[in-house]
Amino acid sequence: MENKNGVVGGGYFRPEEKPFIDKMSDILLKAQTMYTPQLTDFLNLREQTILNNLINKYDDLFVHYFGGYHNAERVRGIIAPDYFVPQESDYQVSVLEIRYPEKFANLHHGQILGSLTGSGVDRDRFGDIITDGQNWQFFMFKSMVPFIEEQVKKVGPFKVHILEKNFKDLLLPKDDSTDETVSVQSLRLDTIVATVYDMSRQNAKTLVEHGQVQINWAVNKNASSFITITDTLSVRGFGRIRINDILGRTRNSKYLLSVNVIKK
Repeated sequence: MENKNGVVGGGYFRPEEKPFIDKMSDILLKAQTMYTPQLTDFLNLREQTILNNLINKYDDLFVHYFGGYHNAERVRGIIAPDYFVPQESDYQVSVLEIRYPEKFANLHHGQILGSLTGSGVDRDRFGDIITDGQNWQFFMFKSMVPFIEEQVKKVGPFKVHILEKNFKDLLLPKDDSTDETVSVQSLRLDTIVATVYDMSRQNAKTLVEHGQVQINWAVNKNASSFITITDTLSVRGFGRIRINDILGRTRNSKYLLSVNVIKK
């Protein structure tokens, strides 16, 4: 997938996003001055939005994305001159499968994520974690496959074996999410969490202040934080909310949001 003009989310950036903006700006400048393709880490949806905004300032550069499968959320980007057509191998992405005692174990996304980060791997080094309801796979920097195969021997309490697979053996991901349209009084973090999960705003605020809510995989304890398009909210014990679009305002001035929701 490539993006040049399909920018979403406007030009709104948070102060805490400045290090990422600076990093991408350096890569863009390097791609332009050296006129050679530059490969990014795995980027979440919000980071992709920021990069799409930044690259619009460069007439001769494009960004191409690949996360291992169609509609992957976390992807690596190749920033390159407009003549460059990347191959899948250029993204340096591998798919790994988790072998585990299926008769006795029931793995969860959070357990797998915890095992990977617990092995010392930064979150931007691996992509989506997918399942068909029984089997599990995840995407990884190709250079880190030997390390992961050697280091990750358990997921939760269960012994596992990590095995690199061919892309022709990809699982068909099971999608437990639903697309919904909700109206909210404001774009505050606590308001959106309260509306989507049908709880009081005070309860939502408490969850946020106690560190139970993440924005784009980073804990955010500020209940009044402003939420925008392509943000992903993770609410411990409740699920995940992705902001697909801000559709406008209702007659009573509420915001109409298109969201993708996973409820646990």
